[in-house]
Amino acid sequence: MVFDFLPTNREEMNLKGWDELDILLVTGDAYVDHPSFGTPLIGRVLESNGYRVGLIAQPDWKSNKDFKVMGAPRLFAAVSAGNLDSMIANHSSENHLRREDAYTEGGAVGFRPDRACIVYTNRVRECFPGLSVILGGIEASLRRLLHYDYWDNRLRRSILFDSKADLIVYGMAERSIVEVANRLSEGKPLEGIRGTAYLSKVSKEDHSLILASWESLQIDKKSFAEMTLAIHRELSKKYPRRMVQECSGRWIICEPPMPLTPQDLEAIPKLPFTRKAHPRYFKPIPANGFVQDSIVSHRGCYGGCTFCTLTVHQGKYIVSRSEESIIEEAKMLTNRPGFKGNLLDVGGPSANMYGSLCTQEDGCQRLSCLVPDRCSNLEDGQKRLIPMYQALRKIKFIKRVFINSGIRHDLALNSPEYCKELISHHVGGQLSLAPEHSQPHILKRMMKPTLEVYERFLKVFSEVNKMVNKEQYIVPYVIAAFPGSSLEDAYHLAKSIRSRHGNIEQVQTFIPIPMTIASAMYYAHWDPIDRTELHVPMGEERLLQRALLQPKLRSNWGFVKKALQLLGKTNEYEQFIGLKKMFKTEKTGHNNKRRGTKHSRRSA
Repeated sequence: MVFDFLPTNREEMNLKGWDELDILLVTGDAYVDHPSFGTPLIGRVLESNGYRVGLIAQPDWKSNKDFKVMGAPRLFAAVSAGNLDSMIANHSSENHLRREDAYTEGGAVGFRPDRACIVYTNRVRECFPGLSVILGGIEASLRRLLHYDYWDNRLRRSILFDSKADLIVYGMAERSIVEVANRLSEGKPLEGIRGTAYLSKVSKEDHSLILASWESLQIDKKSFAEMTLAIHRELSKKYPRRMVQECSGRWIICEPPMPLTPQDLEAIPKLPFTRKAHPRYFKPIPANGFVQDSIVSHRGCYGGCTFCTLTVHQGKYIVSRSEESIIEEAKMLTNRPGFKGNLLDVGGPSANMYGSLCTQEDGCQRLSCLVPDRCSNLEDGQKRLIPMYQALRKIKFIKRVFINSGIRHDLALNSPEYCKELISHHVGGQLSLAPEHSQPHILKRMMKPTLEVYERFLKVFSEVNKMVNKEQYIVPYVIAAFPGSSLEDAYHLAKSIRSRHGNIEQVQTFIPIPMTIASAMYYAHWDPIDRTELHVPMGEERLLQRALLQPKLRSNWGFVKKALQLLGKTNEYEQFIGLKKMFKTEKTGHNNKRRGTKHSRRSA
């Protein structure tokens, strides 16, 4: 009998004829054998390099039983919290327990511990003393250096200290983890591998960026914000330096990144993924529903949003697959049992950044290539997307090709041809956009384009829809309680967005994610970019700001009333909650209907 998945127990190991693993993977996600799930992806990459890899998905961390099910691996255990940071997966912006986990069977909660990397590593250490433990994934990646932790409301040291792991492979990590496996197999030390972070008793200061020490950052919050900005500027270079930070008598050494080449990225879909959930599951895993028939065209993002982790995880510079590789994968998907004729997405962090290039040899330290204006060294690849989209639509058995991973509307405006192609053929009734806010000073701190740019795209969207005789809608994303925003700003945001779209469906209360510039603003009450003091919404004000953006929810009515009282606008209460018509919505094809937008792929 052929067993197509990575083994998860002894019986499945026996089906492969293995009596021992080389590498044991532990993840906080359910096991879906698909390249969009990080741990199975790493497993397939290691497998393709000749290693025997087993995977333990969502083990019971309250005992050692699940961790021992396949015995001790020969080389190392690799631990990840999964595709999501465990604290964000388990807790809302107001630290309430979430009621759904999209990466668990049936969307159930409670299968992933808080601070999963630390918990899992401690269990592995108990089960297999002396075994090397390697951390990876988004949780470890964003905690590789000293960081602000929202849930503890304090600075925390690198996760290496609390987990006692040997090494972190940060970012997307395919090349780094193979080098780790090769070195351990050959009995060589792990120090110096690109894309890794580790603790050392000795500093490596030559050709390094020396970061402020743990001890000094306890005293001055502004220094922490300045350090965070320095990290982002360093990672904005094409060839960043090693980063070194003193902490508790030791040194955190963070080697430069090791991104994939286009050829490496093209090789991933050719690995023997089943693209299915492991057969042990009876209920669907919600996150799999969207990505199952989707294609990743590229990695990286040069948008530079200060609340986003992409620069520190995937990198600023775009790595794109060839058009031929993408078309080949699409044809392969049409042969998959259950394919219904729709490609649900062809994209990346921002779909229309595919093929973009920086023409400056060494890059630069600009955090964003688009804001406040487009960099003259940026060469975008949107024109390459048009014939590729057209070729995908012509493939036999493909009915529709959707672009659901989101686009940068400011970039799209540089190519009217791309806008026409996208809106005419690749919008499934609604297009998600992220204006995020309406107030200029908040957009500047977010490093997002102005509202005028957003309005220009709305006009293009409306014009193309009329041209092709389609009724389609924009679904806007907005953020409440961003550092520097006031209750008055939230009020104007509500008026601005609702006048264009009616009800606002997608509202996110700001969460300070580790290692982002915005999290440093939140912690320090200070903007390190323009060096100004900030008002930071805290406690109840966060709830009031969000309530103004979603006033029709009955649970928000009390907060709306209080917010309007504080603003001296009590007379607008009935209009805000919808008892009276508040604004005349422009009939320009924008969304003023409730549509199915429960699950989105928006980056944390």
